Amino acid sequence: MIWYLRVFGVFVLVFAVAVTRQSETRVERTWDVSIKPEQVQKILYESFQPKSFRTPVTGESWESKVMGEPVKSTTTKTNLQPPEFQVSMEGFKHYRILKESYRLESIQNGVRIFGTWEAEPNPNSLSKLLFLFFSNADLNHIADGKQKLF
Repeated sequence: MIWYLRVFGVFVLVFAVAVTRQSETRVERTWDVSIKPEQVQKILYESFQPKSFRTPVTGESWESKVMGEPVKSTTTKTNLQPPEFQVSMEGFKHYRILKESYRLESIQNGVRIFGTWEAEPNPNSLSKLLFLFFSNADLNHIADGKQKLF
């Protein structure tokens, strides 16, 4: 009987360490589309702020609903070549911050999109426990949705 308690104790200890060590997760994807870079940028931006007919402005903030939760989003844009922009979202119940970064590269018949999605959990243990099991699934869900836009 004592061996069962020891094995259970080791399991609980390892599980507790795994939960407390959760810090961030990241998903990267690359895909090609056959439209102009300006149109790609507009479509990606409209996925955050519907009915917006302009490209992102550096430092712009707005309130929107993402994954069913009202969040505050902020845009960071660089005018480098290739064009890049990032949208950071705060206000989720279990995520401290969710970032989506996009870099556009012109190719022969269109645009290659390099997308990066990053998430960090809130510091409480329930958020870290959920983050342990669902963070990659959430980021993959968001990434799949962005790819389906094109």
